[in-house]
Amino acid sequence: MKEEKEKLKNIKDLEYNHLLNKQNVFVIVSATAVISIVLTNDFPENLSKWNLVLTSILAIILSLLYYGKKLENKTKEIQNL
Repeated sequence: MKEEKEKLKNIKDLEYNHLLNKQNVFVIVSATAVISIVLTNDFPENLSKWNLVLTSILAIILSLLYYGKKLENKTKEIQNL
């Protein structure tokens, strides 16, 4: 019984780490996009640089909220084991 519980906890820990890695990759890619947008000077006239930056920052914030909630739920699952 104890061995099965430890295996389940290890699986939940791996799931937590996987979610955390997904969050980190998304934030890094989005931050790189923001930096690229800011450093680029050649934009078509119908695109606003700052609208793209704000959209990217909003995507980062929303992803942090989304993954934060999922990570919080996974933490509670691990604590309840």
